Amino acid sequence: MTNHSDGTQSQLARLTRHYGAVRERLVRPANAVVSVAAAAELERRLQALASDNTAKARRIAALETELADAGARLIAQAQALLGRYAGEEPEDGDRPPVEEIVAAVLERFPGVTWEDIISVRRERRLVEPRHACMRAVYDARKDLSLPLIGRIFRRKHTTVLGVVQRRSADA
Repeated sequence: MTNHSDGTQSQLARLTRHYGAVRERLVRPANAVVSVAAAAELERRLQALASDNTAKARRIAALETELADAGARLIAQAQALLGRYAGEEPEDGDRPPVEEIVAAVLERFPGVTWEDIISVRRERRLVEPRHACMRAVYDARKDLSLPLIGRIFRRKHTTVLGVVQRRSADA
């Protein structure tokens, strides 16, 4: 029986030492410092990922704007080409091409380009020139429908209608 009780005593002593060591590791101040340092590192990584995510979101928005502008330019060029082939430029000269009308209007607005006019940007400095171009095309080219003028300027026909009606109400 002494062997059995000695074995139990040694096992109990071994378990006591083991639990003491575990408790010491858990309450040791160095372990707390490591946890704080690990948490600080995780927080730093989280902030880096968040700022990286924000920068990528800004870049995506810029690329979407550039893509919309490029699409607008392509559509305007295709429409200009299709209009020329369909007889948009008359021989008698009573209906000037849309490009000439817009170029004449944009002379009154220095620094504003055709790309600005058809862009998706809604800057205040572009509203008046864009509307003036729409009105001039509407007045000079009665053969063009509101939806077609809207497609030329990358807007809906209701926008063109609003511009034309606003001018009529102002007059």
